[in-house]
Amino acid sequence: MEDVDGAFASVPRSFTVTRPPSPTPSFRTDTFSIVNWNPELYNLMLPNADGTPRCSMGFLPAGRRTVSGYASANWSYHNASFPSPLKASRSFTIGMGILPRIWDALREGSPTKKGRRRPGLPAWRDAGTDFDYYSDGSLDYANLLPLDGEEGELIDDEACFIDVRAITGMDILSHLPLELSLELLSYLDLPSVLACLRVSRAWNQLARDNSIWRALFSHKEMDGWRVDLSRANRLSVTSQTLSASRTMMPAPLEIKWYDLYRTRTELERRWSNYPSAGLSADLSDDAVAEEKEVTKAWEPKVMRISGHADSVYCLEFDSSRIVTGSRDRSIKVWSLKTGKCLATFNGHRGSVLCLKFDRDWDLTNNADDDDDDMDMDDPLAPRKGFLVSGSSDCSVCVWDLYAHPRERDEPAISAQVKAVLRGHSGGVLDLRIDAHWIVSCSKDALIRVWDRKTLELRCTLRGHEGPVNAVGLQGNRVVSASGDGKMILWDVSNGERLRTFEGHDRGLACIEFKEDLIVSGSNDCKIKVWDANTGTCLRTLVGHDYLVRALTFDPLSGRLVSGSYDKTVKVWDLHSGKLVREFRGCHVSHIFDVKFDHCRIVSTSHDRKIVVLDFSEGLDTSLFV
Repeated sequence: MEDVDGAFASVPRSFTVTRPPSPTPSFRTDTFSIVNWNPELYNLMLPNADGTPRCSMGFLPAGRRTVSGYASANWSYHNASFPSPLKASRSFTIGMGILPRIWDALREGSPTKKGRRRPGLPAWRDAGTDFDYYSDGSLDYANLLPLDGEEGELIDDEACFIDVRAITGMDILSHLPLELSLELLSYLDLPSVLACLRVSRAWNQLARDNSIWRALFSHKEMDGWRVDLSRANRLSVTSQTLSASRTMMPAPLEIKWYDLYRTRTELERRWSNYPSAGLSADLSDDAVAEEKEVTKAWEPKVMRISGHADSVYCLEFDSSRIVTGSRDRSIKVWSLKTGKCLATFNGHRGSVLCLKFDRDWDLTNNADDDDDDMDMDDPLAPRKGFLVSGSSDCSVCVWDLYAHPRERDEPAISAQVKAVLRGHSGGVLDLRIDAHWIVSCSKDALIRVWDRKTLELRCTLRGHEGPVNAVGLQGNRVVSASGDGKMILWDVSNGERLRTFEGHDRGLACIEFKEDLIVSGSNDCKIKVWDANTGTCLRTLVGHDYLVRALTFDPLSGRLVSGSYDKTVKVWDLHSGKLVREFRGCHVSHIFDVKFDHCRIVSTSHDRKIVVLDFSEGLDTSLFV
């Protein structure tokens, strides 16, 4: 035989014992043993033993040891005449059987790799033959049979194998500097940020950072999500004292952007019509309660304002006020919050058919350069605004508006006529203003363009064969809609006609021009969307039963609102042309004008009422614009 690491590599066949069959409960321990226990043989080998099995092999003499710590069958105690109860057969020895396999598995990896042979260990013959020593000194574990055929006596080699590939990667984000981690998260969309909240405590803390939600809000600016941070200071000032300067503005991260994002998301949900909700809502006072309950979409709060003595033809509103013009020849200013009448102006000798004013003039400095008497640093100083109105008396009145701040109350409103622009021979049907121009159209089929600063007539545009009912203004381009069924796009700088749009079956009643989109409403009960650059009709919206009298849209959010002589207000998706919401019962007569912002729809009618549909009930929308 040959020594391997100081021990014999194999044992002669005569010194081996046969592996016992399946274990049976022992009489003393009631546990399973891998041999049939014979206490007499055990006591024979150890005279002083009490018959209880031992795990130690210290009682054996020096020399070879076989499986389970028992001596070979040929070893006998002196003066013993008992035959061996163990049947001679081939077996693993402890040194060359189980322990080397465990040791190699822990030291060199998985022993289950096919065909891997490790040098330095004894080799055995193939299955079915006696185990002999191979000359190459290696053992092929892949082809080695189990100890026997029963599962309870097998050794799971894989249990001893540690797979380093199971180790997962490190959390890089948590180990980065805080600024870099927040910068990385700022590029994620909302679902990804919400997923980060559930990863770990560290990620949850990062994903809740105010800067992350500010970035999410800024990603929605292309959808019309905008805020005015200067209003935050104004609200805090007016709620306490007016002694602070209005020029102060909070830092962006002083605003709770998570609350703003959540509020705006809820606001958008209220505008939308989810699949289970009905399109139409009856908001009349005498609507049956059961019918109202059928509509599952969120219904806005309705406020009806009365005060005009006749039909209300036109309206404009901003974040705090509604300005209306009526057939009773008056202009009234109303509180958007309470519906209270704040002021009444009289200057026309006929019906007020149209008007426009600078929105939120008391929140921003819209005063002209020559108004040096306005102290913008004094919080109690009046704020000057700009208003124009057109009437059936063929004139355009230019007004100076003033908002007089009051502590713990809404500003008082006053106005005076600054100038009267004359030139039309028919009633002035529509107006548009911007920082440079005042554009008016009339029953006389003319469009006149005035310089806003000098109030001088810049040009007169001729080309329609019927009354011009509506105009739109975008930069130096003006679009006009006439009762002759045509739209014409003009260049104000040179008075040139750029393009003529034809497509409606009857005369046009209203028009809106924003960015490169033109939306028109007609007596054919249709709404058409046009590309201003190419003159192409992009889509046609069908749904009203009578003349579409008024409309307005937001190109960013894609929301379009229209009012009709069919007494309904409809909300459309501008991009798809689908009807989103319909409100019936707001008015009992023809609707003359309609406007909307992110929170409300305001409409006026022949029934002398002003109706406000408020989608922001219970929400703080003071910073949204």
